[in-house]
Amino acid sequence: MSDNMYKTADLVVTEGQTVELEITDMTDDGKGLGRLSGLAIFVAGAVPGDKVSTRITRLKKRYALAETITLLEASAVRVQPPCPYYKDCGGCSMLELSYDEQLRIKRKNIITKLERIGALEDPTVREVVGAVDTIGADGGQAGQIGRPGKSEEFEETGQLEQIESAGGTASEAFDSMLRYRNKAEFAVAMTSAGPLVGFNKRGSNKIVDCTDCLLQKRATMAAANAIRNLLQDKLISVYDVRHGKGFLRGFTIKVCEGTGEMMLIFTGTAKHLPNAEKVIYTISDAIDAVSTEAEPYFLQSVVVEVNKAKDVREPATAYEVVAGSNTVTDITDDGMKFEISAPAFYQVNTKQMSKLYAKVREYACLKGGETIFDLYCGIGTIGLSMATQAGMIIGIESVKNAVIDANRNAVINGIVNARYYTGRAEHVMPRLLDKEDKLFVDYIDENAPKIAILDPPRAGCDEALLRAVASCEVDKIVYVSCNPGTLARDIKLLGELGYEFVEATPVDMFVATMHVECIALIQRVKS
Repeated sequence: MSDNMYKTADLVVTEGQTVELEITDMTDDGKGLGRLSGLAIFVAGAVPGDKVSTRITRLKKRYALAETITLLEASAVRVQPPCPYYKDCGGCSMLELSYDEQLRIKRKNIITKLERIGALEDPTVREVVGAVDTIGADGGQAGQIGRPGKSEEFEETGQLEQIESAGGTASEAFDSMLRYRNKAEFAVAMTSAGPLVGFNKRGSNKIVDCTDCLLQKRATMAAANAIRNLLQDKLISVYDVRHGKGFLRGFTIKVCEGTGEMMLIFTGTAKHLPNAEKVIYTISDAIDAVSTEAEPYFLQSVVVEVNKAKDVREPATAYEVVAGSNTVTDITDDGMKFEISAPAFYQVNTKQMSKLYAKVREYACLKGGETIFDLYCGIGTIGLSMATQAGMIIGIESVKNAVIDANRNAVINGIVNARYYTGRAEHVMPRLLDKEDKLFVDYIDENAPKIAILDPPRAGCDEALLRAVASCEVDKIVYVSCNPGTLARDIKLLGELGYEFVEATPVDMFVATMHVECIALIQRVKS
């Protein structure tokens, strides 16, 4: 280890300095990582294996930020990104990497987090369950976006202008690997040049105007482009933050692959959608125009999410159904039906979701009769997928509307051994098992094994919840995480509470991005 490892950044480099680096790793936000005299330098526009000339743009105490000026030697895992917005948007942080390399980095990232944060020694992490059935059985080569090219000059902005590709792009191969998202959240703005409809640039409030995101369904983009035209024609006004006027603050599109149903959610400042009839017919016609026998999508529901808060990230105050039904229904590969309301959470990659739930069931290893505590249960998807093999499913969720959805989903799937409760799991779960409490439920076989399914948001589990789960002496925990860092943190605490990590399996739910879903098996240590 270099003696300079612990020096402050300003003792190694200066802002504006040009340095040459070999990129050895990748950060969670898609930057390349190189080192100079032991100092970590995070480089925009670089991937592992690159040799680059970079300009230092910012100094922190223990690291520096840089941008790529010249690609001196391209990594062997580089491919040509097919997206024209790639250098501006930043949403697909791994689109310049072969698929095999994407999976390798994601698995390595999980292992590193489990070791450094979770204090685990040589943790067992299985190979990533990739989207191989959609890109070829060779694990990536059939759908590979291109092959490494020779070194090319970067623009002053640090973005790659051109990398030599083999034989051009194969759009069918791209589409089979991409266009997997069943949910898109669009940002909007009005400028002197016209409306912007797209996505926020990474780490910025600036909107990248996007007419075709390759992660989204064609029907999704057709609807978004129709909304751009409606904004241009002033049939809908964009909310002006400075003056507090206007209607539209953004919109969300949900797509059900199993049925073709689509839901459009306008985030607006009032319950009433301006020029509703014209707006809805225009968008519906745009979707119909791109609908095919293979992708037979249609607009089933239009909802206004009312949000008058200064910060649009604040919870909505109401959901008003403008047209169609108040939910859309999806059918999974294994025949499960799920009704999805406007605020409901649903995994964004439907095909990979089936693989994810199959791995959860494998880790649960149900023999029949077990009590499953489905915590952070949402609309009940994970627990209900296990119901035929379990004795009882008990779901707990703090969002009331999600609990309503979960109960309805149990009914439409003919599942009678599932019960759902509204509240914080750390409060509700112990009471359900306490014979002295009025919430005690006597339909649970107290001798049956208890398994907890945890599927928290990116922030991970509340410490109180983990302590409650341990106090209830569940025999096994299957933890579904979209954030390796908080997963590792929670595994460390569970270790202190009498549980041991067994193994984990990542599932690539987010192709071309640094995000990855991970299922961990955790068991109680027997006395």
